This record gives sequence, C-alpha cells and structure tokens, in this order.
Amino acid sequence: MDRVADGRSFIKWAGGKTRYAAQLVGGAPSFTGRYWEPFMGSAAVFFELRPVKAVLSDANPELVACFRAVAAQPEAVMERLDALPNTAERFAAVRAQNPAGLSDLDRAVRVIYLNKTAFRGLWRVNRRGGFNAPYGAYDRPYYRRETLLAASAALAGVEIRLCDFEEPLREAAAGDWVFLDPPYLPEGGFADFKRYTAGQFRDADHERLAAAMRAATGRGVLITMTNSDTDATRRIYSDFTATTMATRRDINLRSDARASSDLILTNH
Repeated sequence: MDRVADGRSFIKWAGGKTRYAAQLVGGAPSFTGRYWEPFMGSAAVFFELRPVKAVLSDANPELVACFRAVAAQPEAVMERLDALPNTAERFAAVRAQNPAGLSDLDRAVRVIYLNKTAFRGLWRVNRRGGFNAPYGAYDRPYYRRETLLAASAALAGVEIRLCDFEEPLREAAAGDWVFLDPPYLPEGGFADFKRYTAGQFRDADHERLAAAMRAATGRGVLITMTNSDTDATRRIYSDFTATTMATRRDINLRSDARASSDLILTNH
C-alpha cells in the first residue's frame, strides 16, 4: 500500500475520524487485499492510509455524488465553489435545492458548501432526506486547493459505491481489510445522532451489521470497527475483541461533556 502520512479529507463529517486516523491506521492489520470503508463519511482513515486498492461506499447519495465529482472534476468543483458567496441568503437558497435534479458536479458543490457553512459543519437531514442544519456564519474557506487536489489524486481508481453496508461486507474476500465507522449506538444526548440519511440507523441495523461482520470473519476478512462504549455495543458485538480509545465529542455544545472514549472492535 502507498502510505502518505499527512493525508486529509476535504470535508468534515460528524463522527468522522480525522483526529484519530493515524492511530487507527497504526493499528491496522497486515492485509494483502482490498481496503473497504462501507460507512464512508469523510473517509479520514482512507485518506490517511492511501491504499492502492480500495472500495468506498455509503448509503448517503449526496456524499457519494460528492466523492465521485471530486475524484473526476476537482477543478470544476473549486471553480463553482468560488462563485458562491457565504451569506445567509445564499445558504438558504442552496439548502432548499432539490439534489435529485442536480448533476454530480452540482451535488458535490452543494455538499461542500453546506458542509463548510452550516452550523458546526453538521450534515443533518429530516425523514424526507431534506438538509435541515442551520447557517453557521463562519468566515473560512470552502476548500484548500492542495487538500482537494490531493484527495482527488488519492481517489483516482477507487471504486465509490452507493449501497448498504451489507453489500461490501458480503463481497469482501480473505485478506481484505474492512474499516467500519457506523452511526454509533446511543449514549444519550448528542451521541444519539444518526440522521445522516432519511432512513435512520437503528438497533436492528447494528444487529444486522454484527451478523454481516461474523459472516465476513468466517471467510477470512479482517475487520476493525469503531463504536460507542456502551453495554449494548459490547453485547451486540460480543464476538469481537474490544479495546478503548480516548476520544472527544466536538459536536457536544458543553465543553465539559466532550471528553469520551470509543470502542475499537476487531477480529484480528
């Protein structure tokens, strides 16, 4: 694999692993096949690892369209972002757009623009799939040219799929490494956040995920997952080895409630 130590994503994602990507990559198993990331988010671990053979996927169609456009048309994405003013009025107009009627390029621009201008960079949708996070009034660039171009280069030749997590876990083969960062089992408060897609991720989905992980393990697939450190997590994923990782919940408005820890669950 081709490792680049300073690899970064071009977007921020609630629950993303940018801060812990180097630590997670440092604990990666020695794998000989493909790298899979079925809950893509910001793909922070992918960008840190920079594997030669990879499949990134997510159930969020806007995120998938964004990654595909950044991979194929980074200059066009930046040119269109440059034309968008950072105002409450433009934010409201972009938020109100129906992404189903947009090209992948325009969907990518919309995702990055909203990601950089919405409150706390939060991607939140209602049950109809409509983006509903408020304006953040931040004075910051929508992108850094070198970061976005490096991300585009890293994504060259990478397969980017719109699908449920079961598909990649079913397809992964012996010697592949699958990194999973699903919506976490709730701890209460802001940790109980799973509205990244119109269909929320529920306890039954975690049971389904655990079953898919067990099946993949039986085929020799190497698996690492991050999740909340709760009794329910330890029960549902009891077949996997659990260790703790100190973390910080920046999405929590109370600074004294941000210190936390995650579980890292592995079969290796």
